Amino acid sequence: MRGADLINLLLPDEILDEVLRRVAVSGAKRDLDACALVCRRWRRHDRATRRSAKLAASGARADEVLRLVAERFPALVEVSVDERISVEAAAAGPSCAAARSRRRPMYDVSPSGRRRRMSRSSNFGAHMSPFPLDQPGSDNETERTCLTDVGLTSLARGCKGLEKLSLVWCSSITSTGLVRISENCKNLSSLDLQACYIGDPGLIAIGEGCKLLRNLNLRFVEGTTDEGLIGLIKNCGQSLVSVGVATCAWMTDASLHAVGSHCPNLEFLSLESDHIKNEGVVSVAKGCRLLKTLKLQCMGAGDEALDAIGLFCSFLESLSLNNFERFTDRSLSSIAKGCKNLTDLILNDCHLLTDRSLEFVARSCKKLARLKINGCQNMETAALEHIGRWCPGLLELSLIYCPRIRDSAFLEVGRGCSLLRSLYLVDCSRISDDALCYIAQGCKNLTELSIRRGYEIGDKALISFAENCKSLRELTLQFCERVSDAGLTAIAEGCPLRKLNLCGCQLITDNGLTAIARGCPDLVYLDISVLRSIGDMALAEIGEGCSQLKDIALSHCPEVTDVGLGHLVRGCLPLQSCQMVYCRRVSSTGIATIVSGCPKLKKLLVEEWKKSCS
Repeated sequence: MRGADLINLLLPDEILDEVLRRVAVSGAKRDLDACALVCRRWRRHDRATRRSAKLAASGARADEVLRLVAERFPALVEVSVDERISVEAAAAGPSCAAARSRRRPMYDVSPSGRRRRMSRSSNFGAHMSPFPLDQPGSDNETERTCLTDVGLTSLARGCKGLEKLSLVWCSSITSTGLVRISENCKNLSSLDLQACYIGDPGLIAIGEGCKLLRNLNLRFVEGTTDEGLIGLIKNCGQSLVSVGVATCAWMTDASLHAVGSHCPNLEFLSLESDHIKNEGVVSVAKGCRLLKTLKLQCMGAGDEALDAIGLFCSFLESLSLNNFERFTDRSLSSIAKGCKNLTDLILNDCHLLTDRSLEFVARSCKKLARLKINGCQNMETAALEHIGRWCPGLLELSLIYCPRIRDSAFLEVGRGCSLLRSLYLVDCSRISDDALCYIAQGCKNLTELSIRRGYEIGDKALISFAENCKSLRELTLQFCERVSDAGLTAIAEGCPLRKLNLCGCQLITDNGLTAIARGCPDLVYLDISVLRSIGDMALAEIGEGCSQLKDIALSHCPEVTDVGLGHLVRGCLPLQSCQMVYCRRVSSTGIATIVSGCPKLKKLLVEEWKKSCS
């Protein structure tokens, strides 16, 4: 109350700091923003203690916004900048990132308390010449509207305690900006330069100035060469524990030799390159023996590279092998023999692997908890049978385009993998109801089931899950054309679903969705797109029964009208996202109903002409 402050008079600074700290840890950003609006004292404390900020970076005021944030929040230790989001869009929408300055980005507060209009010129107005290699193919307009080295310099000088910096798609950042970071932010431990265009001097400067760097992401980085990465690694390789490099045409085995020689504490390596050969991977395996996570996509590497990983990387826990065309069962046998701690295995498009590979893994890696097989077309039923027999701790199983695996494989999985929680099946054409019944009867702890294009799967499987898997929370049945209201009704009676995807299940009618609405009141996500028989009655039931619904997709539902949308919004007040493209009987009036009736709406996908009419 005005003139009667009963809190601040008795509240020490230490307690206020603790209040704001706890809000920052456990609450949403808007809660912390609300605390700063209590009074001037609380605002000062918030500005002095705010630890993180997420900023848009595409717009004419990007540099200025970053300068204002650095001035107002000098205690920032974590800053994330994303050029894919415009400053203007962020300021207009609910997901704006740039602290409270987002609402009036062109104003500052003078010591006297009066607002004053800010100039578009930065305090750091000196011309900053980029290094020769930092010259992306951009015009003056791009440089004017994107975050530049000027803004990055403001951040470096204003937030010298910075520990984590993410610059995503910041195309106008050059080595000059990174040099300023290296000069001022000595505590930097994490640097994400995804899709930036930088030169060797910038990376070398980071290595020389940021000796505490632990995490480095160079995915899709251009403008540099092996020289830059090698220079960084030689200076701070001892502290690095995580390195990610993807689709960087400049990278050769020379960089990996440096990683192997100077990064003995490396635990995470993600590498995608068409130019890496066996020699580079072998160097990493020999020098980085503490590796726990390894993600590889190296078209030029083969058995020799993976043999070395199995021989030297005994601490490996997670392995992802993508698009390997030169390695065979021999390689995976080496991995299985040497990496007994393996818990996660992903095999994507490894065409030369056969059932023998999975037998090696299953017999040796008893801790295996998550397995994903995608497009390994030579693997047949026996491969999965080995997993079922030898991996009792399996929690997640994903099979994508495995046309040779038959129902009998799931009999072994159901018998041996009783702890299974998540099952994903995509384009597995020979799997039918019998396979899923084996899973339902043996894996009663299942919480997530996702099936896409399961043309042989129908109500029999769903009834079995309803009877046996009482913990099922997430169910996806995309284009499972044999599923009907009978199976859906059984699920509604037996499983307390929170997420349901029925896209393309043409036999589902209003009756099936009515059962879901009455049996699953905790539903937060629902996709009923491409259901041609669904009408307003279903939406009315969902509106009445699913009061927690936040996300609904009903595109290509020709029988849904404005009347159904009216019933939906009256009951689903938490709705945040709605997709209804090509609903021919929904007019601009229905769009207006959604917008006006859902105060928390963040995303609405409709045809452009309906949007303009409403």
